[in-house]
Amino acid sequence: GDRYPHQVSGGQLQRIMAAMALISDPLLVVLDEPTTALDVTTQIDVLRAFKRVVRERGATAVYVSHDLAVVAQMADQIIVLNGGQILEDNGTAALLKSPNHEYTRQLLDAARPAAKIRLDDVARGTAPLLTIQGLTAGYGPRDLHGLPRIRVLEDIDLTLHRGQAMGIIGESGSGKSTLARVVAGLLQPCRGEVTFDGQPLSGDLKGRSADQFRRIQMVFQNADTALNPMHSIATILGRPLRAYHGLKGAAQRRRIDELLDLVKLPRSIAERRPGALSGGQKQRINLARALAATPDLILCDEVTSALDSVVGAAILELLAELRRELGVSYLFISHDISTVRALCDDVAVMYSGHIVESGSRDALAQAPFHPYTNLLVNSVPALRQGWLESTAVTCKLPPISAPTANQRELCTFLNRCPLRVEGLCNHTAPNRRTLVGGSDILCHLDSAQLSAGQPTLVLPIQGAYA
Repeated sequence: GDRYPHQVSGGQLQRIMAAMALISDPLLVVLDEPTTALDVTTQIDVLRAFKRVVRERGATAVYVSHDLAVVAQMADQIIVLNGGQILEDNGTAALLKSPNHEYTRQLLDAARPAAKIRLDDVARGTAPLLTIQGLTAGYGPRDLHGLPRIRVLEDIDLTLHRGQAMGIIGESGSGKSTLARVVAGLLQPCRGEVTFDGQPLSGDLKGRSADQFRRIQMVFQNADTALNPMHSIATILGRPLRAYHGLKGAAQRRRIDELLDLVKLPRSIAERRPGALSGGQKQRINLARALAATPDLILCDEVTSALDSVVGAAILELLAELRRELGVSYLFISHDISTVRALCDDVAVMYSGHIVESGSRDALAQAPFHPYTNLLVNSVPALRQGWLESTAVTCKLPPISAPTANQRELCTFLNRCPLRVEGLCNHTAPNRRTLVGGSDILCHLDSAQLSAGQPTLVLPIQGAYA
């Protein structure tokens, strides 16, 4: 009660906002995209809190969202809007089973991005492009051993090949963005080695060659803050073309037109400013600016999380198409395992600065999983009514608490793990082991033990509306 807003998590802030709205005991509550920017695990808790309070108060709720899977957990009736018009008005169960309007079907397709994106014809190289070994990084002053006061990444090992897309998933605070910042040269690691195309990669930009600087580009989550609102699109795209390739005048303008064609935007958009563009258009410009450098590796940090589902799915399809055409590699960061599996060949699951599971997208398609991966998988809303209630037992975990000083070398998921073994997990650090499906996990439990404690769950790559 005595804390300020910046001292609490996003999920806690949403609960506080709900409490403020309910102080006057209203008859009608309007919930406008209340969980869009939240992690999937936090989203479940917030949805449950909203649903419980609305029912207890006997209020009527209008839930506004682009995500049909989320709406299906909250609504009895769904109205589909586009362009200011009602395109469909139906009961939730009927709409999910047999949508009448084409736009409704697009929304349903967007909830299953893996069903539309092809990865089988992407050429992958055999030589590593990016190699990370024993990486430790963080923030704050360093101690006598050279370790930062706040350690965000611990002993990270990762290999990315040319033409490969590697997905990095985990909740906020797991270290995903910090990993991208280290690779981009925005944060100096305190331990470990990073090599790029066989050459050492300096921890800061000053120590990198101009060629390394050009070949690694980053696309940020929020295009509104990444693009200068005072500059035209032509100016924004022209700057990297001039800096990396020396293009000016007519040659620069021709390349700007080619980049706009590449990201499927009209050439006339070059004279506009970012404020005149939609969210999806701005993210395409954000991507075009990265492509202007002709990079080998693009770091994508939550590039679809701020977009509606249809636009986000279109960005994913564009990324997949560019990968096929240009052979570019991606380090794709997200908290949504469905989004990652739609685009990436391989997935690394991060928790509290550690990679707790890694493997191919197929290996992470079916249980058993690491207990934390299992939590993420089961936190993605299904396109059916009643899913929220049916997952109440599966996703109910002990409260989050940071490891104590003498637990620092133990499993970081220990205090949240529903499958932890007393006398083992709280005394001995886990080793890596390979599961039946082929993924590697950081856990004491083997495939049989994990299977016994987890529900059988298959994540389909293809799917129907039912």
